[in-house]
Amino acid sequence: MTDNNSTASRHQTWLTVIGIGLEGAEALGPRAKSALQSAKRLYAGDRQLNLIPEAMTPAAKRCPWPSPMMPAVAELLNEKPDHTVILASGDPLCWGIGQHLVSELQKEELLILPAPSIITLVSAVMGWPTAEVKSLSLCSQPLHSMARHLAPGAQLILLPSNRADINEVGSYLTNKGYGASSVTLIENLGSESETHTELKATELTALEKAAALTSLAITLKQDATALRLTSQPGLPDEAFEHDGQMTRQNMRAIVMAHLRPGPSEILWDIGAGSGSISIEWCRAAETARAIAVEQNTTRSARIQRNANILGVTNLEICEGSAPDILKNLETPDAIFIGGGVTAPSLLTIALEKLNPGGRLVANSVTIEGEALLISAYCQNGGSLTRFSQESASPVGRFNGWRPKMPITQWVFHKQG
Repeated sequence: MTDNNSTASRHQTWLTVIGIGLEGAEALGPRAKSALQSAKRLYAGDRQLNLIPEAMTPAAKRCPWPSPMMPAVAELLNEKPDHTVILASGDPLCWGIGQHLVSELQKEELLILPAPSIITLVSAVMGWPTAEVKSLSLCSQPLHSMARHLAPGAQLILLPSNRADINEVGSYLTNKGYGASSVTLIENLGSESETHTELKATELTALEKAAALTSLAITLKQDATALRLTSQPGLPDEAFEHDGQMTRQNMRAIVMAHLRPGPSEILWDIGAGSGSISIEWCRAAETARAIAVEQNTTRSARIQRNANILGVTNLEICEGSAPDILKNLETPDAIFIGGGVTAPSLLTIALEKLNPGGRLVANSVTIEGEALLISAYCQNGGSLTRFSQESASPVGRFNGWRPKMPITQWVFHKQG
């Protein structure tokens, strides 16, 4: 028998998260002030706690976050004490603790009262339309994840955790061919001591001082000789480290057109090689994830290096042989088989595991692999295509066409 009262009790609102700016308690709305008045526990960093007068929280035990704070957050979420308030900077759902809380709690348990986010405030300073700005917090994301945002003319807001981060941003942009980018260093945003300093990215490497609250507003400018990368499928082959086992640029663009990545969708990249398909998948759609299956240890390490270079963080590498390794993987929304299509039962198992509405693309350059794809097409439908390509190359003093191995491709869309 289900205890409805017990279920309702577990899901009632016990936690309020209040966004606060440097203006402090004076800028809080009535709901935030009421939550603070009734709070029994108040969690925050020392800086936020100092913004709230004792008289505003008469019944609350003040709990400064330890460092690191996540073990304390986990303990709080396990205990779930009623009338708990967390203070966070600005909008808690914009690179803040709110992102973690909404993934761990039922929405009925949590009330979020945001203040303007740091991204909104920086955009206002710069006169940038917020919807067009990309942002990244180095407090929670690795520096190399910036790579997916690099494009000439793009506007990027970076939230460093310390001055060392700022120096590293300068080095990173310079090494990537974006040293000429314009940077506005915004310190103590929203306070009476707010300052703006105009720099080039190259100058960040030698920066010796920065306030604890510093943001970087960057207009990206690429050197003429730097390799141009975009989120669109078909990155240049030279963007990847590889040993020749890689789906090449033209074919990669065709494969991605059939895979059609979507937000939060999962790809299995079987026989991943250099990881080029997995990486393109993750770059093409926000929150898309990929599982790269590769049995060669050297190639697995290379996939991770390529992911780091190209700013991909949502890529899991599973080292082992398909189809055996597939049984314990999270079910996919799309599957690409770029190698090993002749492994016994691989196509059958892949079709079984694929989610309804999922897409499968399989390539082969061998006669044996082509025979399996033809059989799969005859049994299941879909589309079957053979691609032939010729490239110009020197023939003595002239140039001629040299054919490459033809590729047979089967594409299948699982209806249900």
